[in-house]
Amino acid sequence: MRCFCETTLLLLLCFCYGYNCLEVVDGSSRKTVEIKSTEFKPNEEFIAFSPFMQLFSDGYFDDILGTVVHCVCTKSDRKFDAMRRHLSLAFNRLFVRAIKPLDKNMEEEPNMKTCRKQWLTFINDLQSQPYALRMADSWGRKQSGILDGNVQWMGNYHECIEAKGPDFTGKWCEAFTDHKQETSMVEISKHSSVGICVPSECSENSITKIFQEILTFRSNNKTGSATLLNVQCPLTTKEQEWTTADTFGIAVTCVVIVLNVIGTFVDFFARQNKATDKKVFNNTRNNYKISQPKEHPCLLTRMTLCFSMMSNGEKILTMDSSGGDLKILNGIRFLSTAWVTLGHTFNDALIEIGNFVSASKYLKSKVAFMPMMNFYYSVDTFFLLRGLLVSYLGMKQLTKTNGRINIALTYVHRLIRLTPVYAYGILFSMGLYKWLGSGPHWTSHAMYFSNLCQSAWWNNLLYINNLCTPVNLCFFWSWYLAVDMQFYLLTPFILLATYRWPRVGISLMVFFAIASMAVCGILSALGPVQPFALTVTQNLGVVDIIPTDIAYDVRFRYDIYFLPWARMHVYMIGMLTGYVLFATKGKVKIPKLFVVLGWLASAGSSFAIIFGLYPQISTDADLDTGLATIYNTFDRPVYGLCLSWMIIACTSGYGGPVTKFLNWKIFNPLSRLTYSAYLIHFLVLMWYMFNRNNMIHCQTIDFIFIYIGTFLVALILAFLLCLTIEWPTMELAKVLLPSKRGYPSNRDEKSDQKKLLKQQ
Repeated sequence: MRCFCETTLLLLLCFCYGYNCLEVVDGSSRKTVEIKSTEFKPNEEFIAFSPFMQLFSDGYFDDILGTVVHCVCTKSDRKFDAMRRHLSLAFNRLFVRAIKPLDKNMEEEPNMKTCRKQWLTFINDLQSQPYALRMADSWGRKQSGILDGNVQWMGNYHECIEAKGPDFTGKWCEAFTDHKQETSMVEISKHSSVGICVPSECSENSITKIFQEILTFRSNNKTGSATLLNVQCPLTTKEQEWTTADTFGIAVTCVVIVLNVIGTFVDFFARQNKATDKKVFNNTRNNYKISQPKEHPCLLTRMTLCFSMMSNGEKILTMDSSGGDLKILNGIRFLSTAWVTLGHTFNDALIEIGNFVSASKYLKSKVAFMPMMNFYYSVDTFFLLRGLLVSYLGMKQLTKTNGRINIALTYVHRLIRLTPVYAYGILFSMGLYKWLGSGPHWTSHAMYFSNLCQSAWWNNLLYINNLCTPVNLCFFWSWYLAVDMQFYLLTPFILLATYRWPRVGISLMVFFAIASMAVCGILSALGPVQPFALTVTQNLGVVDIIPTDIAYDVRFRYDIYFLPWARMHVYMIGMLTGYVLFATKGKVKIPKLFVVLGWLASAGSSFAIIFGLYPQISTDADLDTGLATIYNTFDRPVYGLCLSWMIIACTSGYGGPVTKFLNWKIFNPLSRLTYSAYLIHFLVLMWYMFNRNNMIHCQTIDFIFIYIGTFLVALILAFLLCLTIEWPTMELAKVLLPSKRGYPSNRDEKSDQKKLLKQQ
């Protein structure tokens, strides 16, 4: 006999159409089932809809409820009621038997009895109550495109949770298979899942027992077989608990808002009185401008004005550049941030894509998508820019101070520059983030972010999260900040050596660069380790590309991505570039022939690095160990040298149209948003992806709009973070830290005031 639920479908169809009998075939046997019904006639109009989701059979989902069809008759409510009674009968046949195991486990869980009662109420109410039909209609169902990767059928999440019964509501759950789908034609690397709507008091354990009973029944009757998996029932946004992180997040946000409002009001009234104050102080040698916090005579006022949104907004949005001869760095910084966002959109958006198989194959087959697959070079851009600026500005400062430097104070400045907005981002992801969305996967995703940071946030604030094992995934894209800070701890000593003994300092930079390259080569050979682009593209849409629960010695034998000694080469190339620009005052004289050769070599090498792995990526093939070792040893240093050449050439006047483009004034304000945008962009991307009620059928145009939307929203939020947290803390550091004080001393202020009184 065929599947019991298929029989139910045929009986219902026969019932709807008014047929007298139906032949059900099982192998060579033929049985006739008599249907006696005068409720429906063949010539009556009706609409058939909602074949409910199906359960696991032959490797795919096949008939959880069978396929139930309920008919909405357009001429008679009485006939519609009859149809609902028949639908209730179908649920009874399947679930009344299935909920029997709950009777045996009443003592194990307090809510077992309540769950059983609510199931029976739900089934009986299918005859007369709209909420029950909405719960049934919200179940996921088997869809087309399975071989295309469409194996996650979420149903209608909001229809489920908005259904309200007599003493319960609908609760959305997701049932997973315990294996990946494989056929002779296609292998799907995602676990199959289906959305189900159950009474609210039923626990995951209760639901699992119910469906295990259904599967056992089907297996015994040879109507299909599968192994049940696990069932997850995420909390809705309203059901989430208020935590300490939420309270602290609200408190910090309120304090920030109050400080910014007060600072803005003080600045506003100061600007109103500016003309009067200028007349009073016009004859003094210190013509204080009260609207500028750093020049106001009162320390408390200067501290308050650091939070002025008017002043900070003007500084952030001004088109003028403070980069001097290095203005092109603003364009490079912004474009690299855009590249990072593009890469994360490309890879992580595939988590929620319904046509995963065809989308991933299409993306790998097009050479135009290679920059997305090699987006991790954008992080090397940041390392090079950081090394260049530290070296260039550090050498200028040492020259002004005759080689004197307060190393501890430089560390404090760096911490104040990075930590406030970073700490707020971590706090936000731990608490308030989860309240901003609602969807079938939203809560589990938001809680995943929160739980990752509950016990590991301090690693991030100490900037050692990249060295932890198990790998610390709290705000996991911030590993770059940890590596950057670890490099920064070393740079003052290298700069001191370079200032006093230039050859020694340059030799140290070269030594560290070569040593880092050697580490990458050795680890690649011993691992063996494939280029990271191949690892990423062979696991598109998979979150856990890098194993997390591993020992230190194992991790340090293969990790050439997150650890500082595998990243130092590009940073040191940046420091060497900065020293060259400092020594030549930004004007390196290069013969025209070498300019042409330099640009050709730089462009050709960059093209080879970005597009060179296309044959392997398009065929999912690995490089042999020797080639992988060579590639991992030289790819990032060569990329760094290409970028270094471009910076030197453009700064020295050999960039032509490249210099004009990178000097475009629009990049000046945008570059000031890049740090906050880097911190926030991934939260924005995940917020969009997991707030959806269904999977995305993604095409190229979808990727384009997802990327543009994510990046624009990230920039808007980054501006708010810059305006209220990042920029005020930088201004506050200028006021409070000794090396940044540019104000007259208190004694000078009192003296000027006495002279002014005498003149008056």
